[in-house]
Amino acid sequence: MNLNLNKWNKNWALMNRFFKAGEIALITSRLNNLKIQNVVFCSFENRFAKSGGLAAVTTNILPYLKEVNNIPNVILMTPFYSKLMDKNKLKPTGQFFSVLFNNRKVQVSIFEYTWNYSSPSSGSINEYYLKADGFFESGNTSQDPYLYFEGNNSLNDKAMRESALLFCKAAPLAMNILTMRENIIFHLQEWQTALISLTSKVAMLNGTLESCGTAQTMHNSYDSFIPSEVLSTITEGTMRQKASATYGNGLTAYQIGLQLTDAPVTTVSGHFAEELTTDILQTEYFAPHLQSIFKKNNVYGVNNGAFINPSPEYIKNGLPSLQEAKKIKLQKRKILLKVLSRYKPKERIGELTYKGKTISKLPADIPLILMSGRYDPLQKGYDILLRATEKFSEDEIKVIMTPSTVRSSDMDYFYEVACKCKGNLVVFPFRMEAGYHELQRGATFGVMPSVYEPFGAAVEYMANGTVNIGRATGGLVDQIDAECGFLFKEDAVFCTLDNIRSFAETGAVVQMRKSNPWAQSMADNLYETLKKAIYIYQHKPDTYHKMIINGLKRINKFSWESSAQKYFQVYEYVVCRL
Repeated sequence: MNLNLNKWNKNWALMNRFFKAGEIALITSRLNNLKIQNVVFCSFENRFAKSGGLAAVTTNILPYLKEVNNIPNVILMTPFYSKLMDKNKLKPTGQFFSVLFNNRKVQVSIFEYTWNYSSPSSGSINEYYLKADGFFESGNTSQDPYLYFEGNNSLNDKAMRESALLFCKAAPLAMNILTMRENIIFHLQEWQTALISLTSKVAMLNGTLESCGTAQTMHNSYDSFIPSEVLSTITEGTMRQKASATYGNGLTAYQIGLQLTDAPVTTVSGHFAEELTTDILQTEYFAPHLQSIFKKNNVYGVNNGAFINPSPEYIKNGLPSLQEAKKIKLQKRKILLKVLSRYKPKERIGELTYKGKTISKLPADIPLILMSGRYDPLQKGYDILLRATEKFSEDEIKVIMTPSTVRSSDMDYFYEVACKCKGNLVVFPFRMEAGYHELQRGATFGVMPSVYEPFGAAVEYMANGTVNIGRATGGLVDQIDAECGFLFKEDAVFCTLDNIRSFAETGAVVQMRKSNPWAQSMADNLYETLKKAIYIYQHKPDTYHKMIINGLKRINKFSWESSAQKYFQVYEYVVCRL
């Protein structure tokens, strides 16, 4: 399916702020003659430094970009995180260069990792890791590449911004050192790499690169303000003066990058692309400053592929029959109950019991509800499920949560609910050492009460034979329908800017959200949806197991081959279209 980009026109509204007429003419001529030969996927996450879904994208899509589209060379360019990564897993290239940054020379070394893949066909991808002392020095127990200073947002934002700016200035120079100087498309991921849409043009003007263009994918709308004097650290010559005079105090990374990129802007699901210009959470809270840019040039959704393959038990002879699905699911449930009765790490919060005794003999009609993933109080909605859990009586439901978190204080509300709902809730914080896959396969329902979700992991539950319950937002709407799961949404009247702000401001102490009408409505509607889903599970087992089969079918809608084809359509628009 095509992206229907025919009405898109290049938005170079900011070009005259940075470049002279002759410089713009030169850049235009280079883009007019550009061929799609070298795609450079620029990401602040990689296989060795992961936070959200971006790392999973980088380790899935690159072979498809190369093989499906017959692109001669596709590479990954990413930071080397000295406090998170083992450089012994990488090969030093022996290549290094200096970057003039903030009036000093910063030496950047290039490390390499060769990824040999077998799908969609056999081949290899080179991954290049840029190492610079004093930059990319995030270090924390959760191995999060975006976390430099725990508990100090100001210092963290400053360190992240400086690392991002250095990377954006270094990327074109690295391509020069690697002797890839022409017919380059930088595929930029997130705000951290967005300013390569500026530095790559500078690189063509100063002779560092011969021809290069940029395409931008937004995995969410997080952004960073770049003061004019800070922006000047990655520009040079007369442009330094122009940068310091651009729009007063400065602009955000996306305000600059989205107006200098050379192709249609994409995000990772069709519904989230719509929400960027229609959902109050985006239009008035996260991205009001980008609305004029979005409305001029739109944002296009390219769904991710599935991150995992269907569980082989379900598809060894094609799709299972109802009876086969029931048999497999019951086996997986029994295995999970054994795990839950034995797995008791010291950091566990709460305990699952049945009639005050072991969980191993839990009757088949009592549902096991799972919520997993990183703990993000502004996005993931753990507190919403906790509030819904409080409404159930003892032994009516069993809830398992696996929040990946850093601060022990984040667990306060989990402790509170575990005490109130004794026997109904268990929490495994941090990383599980055993049992995670059994959880995904044996749970009755996987819950995603996300406040927003650009793509999400609903297809992962489907692949494991678990029915989804998700808030109707972003990519969850693209993945879940009534045939394979359940969607819920709060009452629209409560979704106001004041309630959203109050919700965001109470992220450190989520118990304070009990008086927030928006959060209350989300929890109430999730509770009602859980009740509906449980009724179907208990009283209409054929319908429930048909949902499992439909979920296995629906996975086929999400393929990396399709994603790669659509991104190639975007790359074709890099060639100048004014």
